[in-house]
Amino acid sequence: MGLFDRFRRTETRGSYVRTSGDLLVNEPITWVGWDGGGGAYPIGPGQWTAPAIPATLRATSLIVTPLTAAPFRALAGNGRPTASTPRWITDPMLLRPDERYAAPTHPAVVQLPRGLFWAEWIRSACWWGEGGLLYVEDASGQPVAGSLRNVASHALGTTRDQNNALRWTLGEGSELVVFDRGGYATIGAHRYRLVVLRNPYSPVDLDGRSRGVFAMTPSVFGLADQLTTYQSGQFRSGVPNGYLKVTSPNLDQTKADALKKKWLENHGGDRRSIAVLNATTEFKPINLSPVDTALDQVKRLNIADLAFAFGIDPMTLGAGLNNSATYNNLRDAWANHKDFGLAAWIAAVQDCLTPLMPGAQSIAVSLEGFANPTPKERLETYQLAQTVDPSGGLLNEIRADEGRAPLQLATPDPDPDPIADEDPAPEPDPTDDAPEEES
Repeated sequence: MGLFDRFRRTETRGSYVRTSGDLLVNEPITWVGWDGGGGAYPIGPGQWTAPAIPATLRATSLIVTPLTAAPFRALAGNGRPTASTPRWITDPMLLRPDERYAAPTHPAVVQLPRGLFWAEWIRSACWWGEGGLLYVEDASGQPVAGSLRNVASHALGTTRDQNNALRWTLGEGSELVVFDRGGYATIGAHRYRLVVLRNPYSPVDLDGRSRGVFAMTPSVFGLADQLTTYQSGQFRSGVPNGYLKVTSPNLDQTKADALKKKWLENHGGDRRSIAVLNATTEFKPINLSPVDTALDQVKRLNIADLAFAFGIDPMTLGAGLNNSATYNNLRDAWANHKDFGLAAWIAAVQDCLTPLMPGAQSIAVSLEGFANPTPKERLETYQLAQTVDPSGGLLNEIRADEGRAPLQLATPDPDPDPIADEDPAPEPDPTDDAPEEES
């Protein structure tokens, strides 16, 4: 039995290993087991192939890319941007140490830049149901830049304490770490906190676990894998659909099996050669089977189902159910995707990170940089804002949304003198009032 065959054995739960024994190493989990759906929370079929389906990669990028390419803005209690964004947001793994942060805490080989770090966190929640974030708190309760680590959903678990309260666990066996009710645990010399981003489209079960898209809709990804395999087989096959017709009256099952085997040896797989038949054997080709005729339609409907599994519009994957586009332009499509496809994920990310900010500050995912209006349209908006609010306050709000500094506006005179603006009257000529001399 080959290694891959051993991986595909059905087990109650898929098992996993870590290439090192360190729970705190920011590295992915390597699976060595296969969950065929028999467990209480099955990973589901398609464990190995579902992430490699092109439509899966595209649907994932339509969720992960906007959320991580856009900046995470720190907002004050009044909803306006703060003077600066915390370092743990802009550089979670401390790729740029300075005098405040003396040295990086991760080996260079596992250091992830800001976008990739948050992308792994969100992707884990999307695919597997949960994305863990492990960090050390500073005096203000915020994460310490450089201490953040991603925890894959496969490494997380839950258990119940003596009071039947659920607690998060990390690892297994002798490496099992149990967090307290607040999500804290001492690992090595530091006290870590664990927060978890969940798949917003998954219900939370009685054990506090969420599921990813593969576990929630396994049949969709299983069919996608079958379609890909079938297409590959049809393309590679050297034998067209059809049958061998033998007119000899003495054909029995043994001879029929031998004839079929010989035929496939010469023309099966991706072999393409010339057939030599005797007078009693004839090949009857079938141009298209019913499955082949409907293959394009089935594949399109499967891509639409896959988009629904991710919670996005099939139009964003080019698989509209009405077979026609309904958006006028790219910005209309983006607005639809942002409002109905990304809204749940935006809220989930913001709700998960906002409690980590001090005081009344919050985190906002800023998506204004996508599908911007043309420069002409933006200039017209500026002019309209200046007309509606001559004081410039509205214009400065627009500039703040674009991440630009406010304009220094002139303060109007609180008590203007209307007479002062007029031209002064000419002074009278004193000679005009002098009396005329009598002659």
